[in-house]
Amino acid sequence: MPIEDNNTAVLAFDAGGADWVSDVRVGYKVELAEQAARYVEHHRAQFDALRAAGASIDEALAALPEPVAGERRNVHVVPNFGTDFYSFNCRPTLVGGGFNPFADARVRRAFALAVDKRALAERVIRVGEPVANTLVPPNGVAGYTTPAGLGHDVVRARQELADAGWADRNGDGKLELADGTVFPTVDLLYSTGSPRYRDLSLAMADMWRNELGVQVELTSKDSKFMKDDLRSGNFMIARGGWYGDYPDPTTFLDLCRTGDGNNDRGYSNAAFDGLLDRAAAEANPAQRLAILADAERLVTEVDLPILPITHYATVLLFDPVRVRGITRDPSFDQRLSEIQMLVPR
Repeated sequence: MPIEDNNTAVLAFDAGGADWVSDVRVGYKVELAEQAARYVEHHRAQFDALRAAGASIDEALAALPEPVAGERRNVHVVPNFGTDFYSFNCRPTLVGGGFNPFADARVRRAFALAVDKRALAERVIRVGEPVANTLVPPNGVAGYTTPAGLGHDVVRARQELADAGWADRNGDGKLELADGTVFPTVDLLYSTGSPRYRDLSLAMADMWRNELGVQVELTSKDSKFMKDDLRSGNFMIARGGWYGDYPDPTTFLDLCRTGDGNNDRGYSNAAFDGLLDRAAAEANPAQRLAILADAERLVTEVDLPILPITHYATVLLFDPVRVRGITRDPSFDQRLSEIQMLVPR
């Protein structure tokens, strides 16, 4: 029988009352993930040798020595078919007619390039989530190769802003256009209810202040009211995220299609829409995926309506010495018939 309460499920597992827990969502998840990482690093050379010899992750873990205090072998951080991101408002003007600097893709690229995602993943999120430079998680769709996306490049970020016409023209520390337009204070919107969203937003705001010289203010709202703002375009930059509904790139790429119900960014590019249409009409599966990769390249390397941060990960509990067959597939399509109990409790 499934255990509904997250803390109870972890306690039951540790006490021997559960063989595996499929999705750990407890406040100390970070600590569990760190204990698992510590165990693997302790035995890194042996683990890598076993993997190189053809052992699966679980086979390699089971062959390692018993964990010592502060380590865990029964905690597993596995990729999920989802992406944590921030949305740029791409509309020509803000609600009320205000000037919107993010209508310019060069500004969006600048803000994306200024974010040190690895620092966010390792120092803020801290559960082993991989850095995301694309919308579609790598290896999440069979036969699909994700583009490179944009990484962290502060020098290029500043150049993108300069190319867009922004410069400190009178030495007062404020970015201006040639016509005297001052770069507005950036409003960064995130939802309440999770320290993760607050901490990520605080860290990103500091990066933009320090690397680009812009002013950033944070606004937090209940998720219901935040959704209303997203739908109406009442934001500049806003936290978001998406889990794929089905194993295909379009479950993510449709977020950027003109007029799509989930396109909160107001992004519209006929070239991108045309690539999606071409892919839909393509009968050859490999060619179809190649077209979709071109579409993703457009929105993750050129236009940047969305700033990917990390690809989500799920924390599982199971002892690889005792249990095998727990899927590590990003879609977490678990067939119970594949689970094997190797050693009784």
